[in-house]
Amino acid sequence: MTENVFCDLHHGDLYYSLHLLFEERLGMNLYRPIGLEWFQRGFWKIAEPYGNAPDTIDQFLGVPKATWDTKKEPVQRYGDVELRDDVYYVSLKIGGEQYVQKAITFDTFLKMDFSFIIASYLGHDQAYAELTEKYKPHAVYLRQIGNCRDYPRFTKNVLLAHNTPMPSDVNFVKYYPEIHRDYCYTPPVNHNVVKSFIAAPLAEPDLPMFYEYESKMSDFTFKMHGINGRDGCIAGHLMPPAIKDAAFVWHIKHTGCGGFVPRQALACGRPCIIKKHYCVEYMPLERDLFEDGVNCIDLDLANTSRNIERLREFAQPDRHLEMCRSTAEKFKRDVNYAVEAERIRAWLGDLKRR
Repeated sequence: MTENVFCDLHHGDLYYSLHLLFEERLGMNLYRPIGLEWFQRGFWKIAEPYGNAPDTIDQFLGVPKATWDTKKEPVQRYGDVELRDDVYYVSLKIGGEQYVQKAITFDTFLKMDFSFIIASYLGHDQAYAELTEKYKPHAVYLRQIGNCRDYPRFTKNVLLAHNTPMPSDVNFVKYYPEIHRDYCYTPPVNHNVVKSFIAAPLAEPDLPMFYEYESKMSDFTFKMHGINGRDGCIAGHLMPPAIKDAAFVWHIKHTGCGGFVPRQALACGRPCIIKKHYCVEYMPLERDLFEDGVNCIDLDLANTSRNIERLREFAQPDRHLEMCRSTAEKFKRDVNYAVEAERIRAWLGDLKRR
């Protein structure tokens, strides 16, 4: 009998990576919440930082519509939604295709059996521990942690997508969340376009550095995407071609230079522009992936004038092509999703036997 997994949804790329892990690689069924009752019962808290705004609650727990206002929800594009046997099948665009999320109401959740219940959102740690204890005591509750300085409080079992040291009594397995196969190498189409896909670029303390490099490199094109970025947000299914259209991806992010974007860039063979000391301080997965001159340019290593020289050197067509190839090849050597999935399968099996 196919095992069921229940997990919250707060980040599109993260949830898709869990879909790839649990459904595609491990052969389980992954479900997420839908319906207002999850919020009313205190088992959904993502809107709390926004004053529990009704439109935010509806964005995550409402039944998605293909005509959803693009200004309201710029990073998802929904297709048809089907309701079969009390399960909502929600079609989403990802890369150049669609995949289906399985979503269930609280009442449907009560009728089902689950092997694992996962909280990927920090604010759900206690709520999902209580959900498991009260309604599904035979399920294993675990956290998925991918942010810096996030420590589990209500479980000792962690799927860890970060280098943050865990306490000695935490049982964790470290892994790289998988990305869509459209994030793959293609030769660069230009050599002097720098793009930033940081989610909230205007909040970054190093924003003046972006403008400084842009002003001093008039022979390059700089683009700033993300929330309130001058070049607008990029829909999730359009991210692969948007990254491949870049020559370099600017990812100077003060909380570690990590996240899905840099790994997507590396998989596409697009070198990143970073400040490595942030990686050392905040310990994202990318700390172990970035290597100056191979798949990134570390601006910590020189002054502005020399860094600009280096960027221009690496942008020379032949050298840039080689750097892009090396970037993609290194990512393939460093990250093996199939091997990691089997390690996670064994880890989950041990959890059930405890």
